[in-house]
Amino acid sequence: MKNLKNIFFIGLTLVSVFNLYQAYAQAIAQLQDHTSIPLHSLGYQFMGLENVFKHVHTVGYFTDKDLNNPLAVAQFEQAQYMLVPTVLDLNHTQYRWVIFDCTSPQVAMEAIQHLGLTPMKANHGIILAFNPNGS
Repeated sequence: MKNLKNIFFIGLTLVSVFNLYQAYAQAIAQLQDHTSIPLHSLGYQFMGLENVFKHVHTVGYFTDKDLNNPLAVAQFEQAQYMLVPTVLDLNHTQYRWVIFDCTSPQVAMEAIQHLGLTPMKANHGIILAFNPNGS
């Protein structure tokens, strides 16, 4: 019985060490990956826009990202959080200001040109466009 307890304890220790090593390796890999954005940083690219929208009640927010993806939804929610009290109207472009948060800057520029808007400011993958006919 004592040998069985020792074997169980050694096995449990080995599994714990293996899991700890995997977690450490994953943390190091994420820290070294400069292409991903941590969830707590998703809203930083919208900083500074609150000055543009100081007296603007509603702004359009256009995206071609899959809104079934939690990261895309988190991006929109962070944008809304950073720009309060301005309301972001998802995928509506009839407003004077429209934020384009697309899968690539090229896709955003194509949509801006197609809609006849004027790109005004770009910041970390998002583009702010002006709609001269907007409300």
